[in-house]
Amino acid sequence: MGKLYTAEVTATGGRNGEVKSSDGIIDLIVKKPTAMGGEGNATNPEQLFAAAWSSCFLGAAAAVGEKIMST
Repeated sequence: MGKLYTAEVTATGGRNGEVKSSDGIIDLIVKKPTAMGGEGNATNPEQLFAAAWSSCFLGAAAAVGEKIMST
């Protein structure tokens, strides 16, 4: 199987910085969550990871479900 898609995102400043996608759709300030001693008031890397992982997992589960139902 060949490559289906490549995403490119640049992160600067670490846990208190900025993330930008090459297509410009993501352009966010990220800050350490208050629960970890940060100032909060912005999205944090954990939220972005959870959002990406959960949507990818649900997409994969749906694809498997469609394949099972079509056989």
